[in-house]
Amino acid sequence: MARRDIDLNRCLFHYTNITCNRCQEICPQGAIHNREIDRKKCDNCGLCTAVCPTGAITSDTDYDSCLTAAQKLAPQVLMCRKVSPQSMACLGALNRRLLWALAEKQPLAMDTSRCAQCNPAVQNWLAQEITACNQALQKAGKETIKLVHVKDSAPAPQAVARRSFFRSLFHAASDTAAEIAQAQTERQYAFDGTIWLDKQDTSPCQLFPGLEITDSCTACGLCTMLCPEKALVISDSEAGKKLHFNPIKCTACGLCVNNCPQSILKLLPSFAGQTEFSLQEDTPPAPPADSSFTLQRG
Repeated sequence: MARRDIDLNRCLFHYTNITCNRCQEICPQGAIHNREIDRKKCDNCGLCTAVCPTGAITSDTDYDSCLTAAQKLAPQVLMCRKVSPQSMACLGALNRRLLWALAEKQPLAMDTSRCAQCNPAVQNWLAQEITACNQALQKAGKETIKLVHVKDSAPAPQAVARRSFFRSLFHAASDTAAEIAQAQTERQYAFDGTIWLDKQDTSPCQLFPGLEITDSCTACGLCTMLCPEKALVISDSEAGKKLHFNPIKCTACGLCVNNCPQSILKLLPSFAGQTEFSLQEDTPPAPPADSSFTLQRG
């Protein structure tokens, strides 16, 4: 049984002027309803993790460690647990931005040869994400992702001496007891893709969202307070206030756009290069010229 949950403290549902059902809409098993995951229906494909804009999905898979382990392979290869026990349960948790972060630094290969038979929804998802990532890699003059087939790893049988056999049997009994105790402890991991991307010093490209300010901003700062990933920051200097936008941290959740008091923020489907915007301070209007008055004693 898969162990997945939604952290309601990170979910967008408690914000105003925003509706997010990405996890429910993409789930191929219909296991998500009203921000709850039916563990009996869930097959642990990870598609909900791939699309969640705030990293609110927790699971029994440590995606951070799995991605780090893939980076250490030579060559760098992504594969599921059916191929390698140390890999992630399913590759469905990957998206085009995670793939870009891996492939922009060194050549990347993926084994998706078993996806079509195991989970067609994951196969379709990965196909579109790999295509989008490859287009960005080609534009940047980098090597595209290669699709490979890795043979299943099978442990080689080893001859065991009689004395070693009984010693191993004793240790196996104690190890089994420890494994049972560990299995009874349910471990849940949270994975926020933007945090992982930021740690990789990822370069922004067309796969990340962009931002546009359509009118004069009053620098009220509401967008910076609402952004769950802190992709927006306002700085103040002698030259005036500026809004700094980090496309790596932006997940296009829409909180800033939908809650802007002036309705002047616009999310762009692709990052165009602008990360700084000059702002107009929100100062009270000057009084009219004829508003002077005098006090007289009555």
